[in-house]
Parts: sequence; structure tokens; C-alpha cells
Amino acid sequence: MADLKASGTSSTVIGKGIHVKGEITGSAPIEVWGSIEGKAGTEGLFWVREGGKVGGEIAATNIVVEGRVEGTISAKEKAELRSDCKVEGDLTAKTVAIAEGSFFEGKVQMGGGQGSRKS
Repeated sequence: MADLKASGTSSTVIGKGIHVKGEITGSAPIEVWGSIEGKAGTEGLFWVREGGKVGGEIAATNIVVEGRVEGTISAKEKAELRSDCKVEGDLTAKTVAIAEGSFFEGKVQMGGGQGSRKS
């Protein structure tokens, strides 16, 4: 997964103690240390950091979850659920990585392109 510092792109950071309610969209990476309630999306990397929480829909090119998500995750490329994360909701991505120690409850749909099929 891409490193935010190595990408050379500024990221939007929702810091610890910050709660956003509504919709967030953009093209730059988004890091969530606080919480978002609503719809969030970016054309880049969306990263729910340890202690971060999202209640709602996430759509991005790549998604990394270290914190908690209650809602739908849709990644154009890769979704990565790291150890100790908690995800309750359906997940769609071309590639999915679920680490040992993570909690996931929902459906997974993988693939992309014309030859893809639902699993």
C-alpha cells in the first residue's frame, strides 16, 4: 500500500478529537484519526487510522483500515483491513487483504473488469 509521505501529495487529516458529520470528497489522500459520520470519498488513499472511526460509506481508490468502520467500503483497487481493526459492513474491491486479528462482519465482493464475477 502506498505510503503517504512517499507519494509527495498533501493529505487531509481528520485529527483525534475531531468529529465530522456530513460528506467529504476530494482527490487527495484522507487520514482519519478522529471520526466521520456520513459519506466519505477520495480518488486517492483513504486511511482510517488506529482510534479513528467512520460511520457511513467510504469510496476511494485504495482503503486502509486500522480503526473502526460501520458502513460500506468500496475500493477501486485495494482494501486492506489491518490487525485490531473492526469493520461491520460490506466490502467491494479488486484486491482485499484481511489481516489476522482483524474483525470483519459483512460480505466481500472482489474483482474488476469484464471478466469479474461475484463471489
